[in-house]
Amino acid sequence: MNVPFIDLSRTAHKIKQNVLQDWTERLEKTQFIGGPSIKELEKRVGEYLQVKRLVACSNGTDAILVGLQALGLKPGQKVAVTNLTFWAPVEAIVQLGAQPVLIDIDPDDLQMSFEEFKKAHEKFRFEFAIFVHLYGWTSQRLDEFRKFCKERGIALLEDAAQAFGVKYQGESVYKDARIGTISFYPAKVIGAAGDAGSITSNDEALAGLCDSLINHGRSQHYSYAHIGWNGRMAELQAVYILRQLEIIEELLATRKAAEKFYFDFFEKHPDLIRIYKPPRQVEGNGYLTVFTSPKRTGEEMVQALKAKGIGSARTYPETMDMQPPTKNALRVSDLKVSRELTQRVFNLPVFGYIKLEEYEAAAKATIEILKC
Repeated sequence: MNVPFIDLSRTAHKIKQNVLQDWTERLEKTQFIGGPSIKELEKRVGEYLQVKRLVACSNGTDAILVGLQALGLKPGQKVAVTNLTFWAPVEAIVQLGAQPVLIDIDPDDLQMSFEEFKKAHEKFRFEFAIFVHLYGWTSQRLDEFRKFCKERGIALLEDAAQAFGVKYQGESVYKDARIGTISFYPAKVIGAAGDAGSITSNDEALAGLCDSLINHGRSQHYSYAHIGWNGRMAELQAVYILRQLEIIEELLATRKAAEKFYFDFFEKHPDLIRIYKPPRQVEGNGYLTVFTSPKRTGEEMVQALKAKGIGSARTYPETMDMQPPTKNALRVSDLKVSRELTQRVFNLPVFGYIKLEEYEAAAKATIEILKC
């Protein structure tokens, strides 16, 4: 059977009628920017994520950009960031005139290495850091990162674009973040019908500054306290996100069921495939499955699965240090752990409302390929 890597239409179909009613109402009232759904989203999503304030914005990249600016990042300063992530964190650092310090990953949980993070700080004395919660889980050493940064005056932004629904020590991973960011890109656990994002904070002053910065730095209408950005979320996106929030537990349950099936199935074949999963004290959200094999490269797996009608991907096929704009980025190691992972990583289908027969077919096809 053919199995898509992702199918957004299933979630869209679940909420379609309600969304159409919502959008019709907004069109009739011409509520497009700064309408009531933005405030509702900020309240309801904030409560779900256990944070005091949530600021809706245009996308996850702008959330990082604004978050760093709100923390006080200035041109020429250094920012530690993982070498294995989407481009947005590095992009935001450089756009603000700062310098990235690339940190390798932990070989087991694939999050930023705490030991290398400490070594890098000893050498470069960076005052800012971005911790990226990758793959739908986080590091079991998250408390240590937070404590280290607090004790040394490092302003820490937590990029939790992939972490909606992730729990750390039984609580939302966003709960104790000084400032966190969310992406509502359509493929995320909760996605918009386009681009959208949010910033979380438990610091009222910091959240208020972010709120101003995403709206041109306004202090009041046509008065400006800061040099800001046009980073507002559209009202139509907010209602689409809110309708998904109503079914969030179903979305998470279907993703986690597929993830658990893969884990249980592949545990019987440790010589063929390595499973990466949320570490101790972390409850993942089933955002992405991550595997490697000593038998095949990641690209070989993707092509072989494609030939069997199974959708797959490689997140991420290249590290940050492999991108031309970062050739002069600071580092304290050869970054080999993240580099080696990118050669072998592959991802199997997991998405909202994926069916048992689909992930079963994907798992069986994977083992068939690896046994050849």
